Amino acid sequence: MKAVYGVFLGALLLVTAAQAQVYRWVDGNGRTVFSDQPPPQGRKSETVKLRPLPAAAASPASAPASDGGLPQQVKQLNDRIDEHNRKIKQENCSTARTHLAKLESLNQPKATTKAAPQSEATLGAAIAAARDHVRTWCGN
Repeated sequence: MKAVYGVFLGALLLVTAAQAQVYRWVDGNGRTVFSDQPPPQGRKSETVKLRPLPAAAASPASAPASDGGLPQQVKQLNDRIDEHNRKIKQENCSTARTHLAKLESLNQPKATTKAAPQSEATLGAAIAAARDHVRTWCGN
């Protein structure tokens, strides 16, 4: 029954589009006007030729029920994405821990050299940032 209504509605639209005319004229202010109503008396106008509309694509509602596997495909893709994200998080956690360990090893006091106060402050800020990265990626 829906198909009959759809065909009827489509035919009605085609007939309406075939009978519709669009007029173009310039109004008293010099603006170009497009309308389906003819211009006022005394205005020179021309009829615009409309190109036919392309055939409408089938609506998703009328598509066959062959997409029953779509939710399963979406779930599989989401699972793959989640697994990929877990791997990336593990890699980032490992990188963050390695970076923190290297920075902390630089912070060990050395008997032979004295670090400048500015470098100690910079190193301290870098270590704090590295600890934040470890918390972000490793969760602790």
